[in-house]
Amino acid sequence: MARQRPIDPRVAAARVVHQVAFKGRSLDPPFAAPTKVQGHPDANASTLARDARLSTELAYGSVRHYFSLRNLVDQVLDEPYAGLDSLVSSLLIVGAYQLRHTRIPSYAAVNETVAATRSLRKPWARKLVNTVLRRLSGIAIRADDEEARFDHPTWLIEAVRRDYPGSWEAILDANNSRAPQSLRVNCQHQSRQAYQATLKAAGLDAVPGMVPESLLLASPVPVHRLPCFAEGAVSVQDEGAQLAAGLLAAQPGHRLLDACAAPGGKTFHLLETRPDVEVLAIDANPERVAAMQKECRRLGFDPSFVQTGDATGLDWWDGRSFDRILLDAPCSGSGTLRRHPDIKLLKNATDLAAFQAIQRKLTATVWQTLAPGGILLYCTCSILNDENDAVLEHFLREHRDAQPVALDDVSWGTATRYGRQLVPSKGGPDGFYYALVARRKARRKARRAARTP
Repeated sequence: MARQRPIDPRVAAARVVHQVAFKGRSLDPPFAAPTKVQGHPDANASTLARDARLSTELAYGSVRHYFSLRNLVDQVLDEPYAGLDSLVSSLLIVGAYQLRHTRIPSYAAVNETVAATRSLRKPWARKLVNTVLRRLSGIAIRADDEEARFDHPTWLIEAVRRDYPGSWEAILDANNSRAPQSLRVNCQHQSRQAYQATLKAAGLDAVPGMVPESLLLASPVPVHRLPCFAEGAVSVQDEGAQLAAGLLAAQPGHRLLDACAAPGGKTFHLLETRPDVEVLAIDANPERVAAMQKECRRLGFDPSFVQTGDATGLDWWDGRSFDRILLDAPCSGSGTLRRHPDIKLLKNATDLAAFQAIQRKLTATVWQTLAPGGILLYCTCSILNDENDAVLEHFLREHRDAQPVALDDVSWGTATRYGRQLVPSKGGPDGFYYALVARRKARRKARRAARTP
């Protein structure tokens, strides 16, 4: 019986790229990393960990730079890229990524990618892959291919250029960089300074971030390397997302709704800093609710406040008003392309209208549950005006009892007409939009004193 071998990282990466580019599947949840094949003595833990890191690097990097890599491959092919076997073309993208964006020696990148054709059951492509990858040396991206120049789809390039005429190229460039790993220290366990010292003792360097509970790691690490992670002392969360808790300015005894809660980081942050509030967190997806409840247990919270509920309707509501509402609305995710590069392949311009429709519906629905004098925090991880100020403009026009609250006392991001916008920057937070809206209290009608004749 022939001895089986562990899955090759290039094979795993090519299959992932194929699923994203040709099958419309997301990189999330994380794809399956190479696993140990039973009975193979060489598949030890260190080898598997190394191969998992490499397959992740190759898959995410190939998707991040898909447009430019496809341009390069297409130039040296003897036949059009579109007519090539889709799995083989995905392997070529992975090979090109190694040659253009990694320190893997060229001979190793070519030889191992060629060898991967056998595991992919495409032995006929061996010569093709070898020829294409060896031809890539010295090839430049065609200047007339804007998608390849910026590694973004045309619709997104145009949208960012329209909304940010003075900085669109810098934003696109930042989108193609790697996001830093930022941590949220659970202040119920220890201070940020104390946990920074704990990291230092574990050989991990970090610096304070712009949020009082945030730390930025010098180099990303798996969560199992973070001291006391299993005990809930720390969480991984982008700095931009950590701004929500402070903006809500919840007070003791306040009742708060997180209307689209999963994965729950913003609510957990609030509870870590303001444990004396009452929270109801709902999400329409039962699987995401279950995952959030599991995270509750890690952080030491009773998961009963996390429930399944669709905020486009009010079936979940018990009629008690909320003092604060957090609406982290579903969106294009255009501010998170560094972490989710597959968005560039999976979303298109027509999706924006659908997202805007659901954003409008959610905002109008949850507004009904807000108490007079209460505050709604509307936020997205989008940098596009259509999902941000445009949604607020429509909402304010339709609701006379809504009053925008200026965010004049914050120094991050850029002021917009109704809120504040963060855009991705190299080494900085993801792109986020935040806007506060207060519900006016009903005016009491002046009573005229009855006059006696």
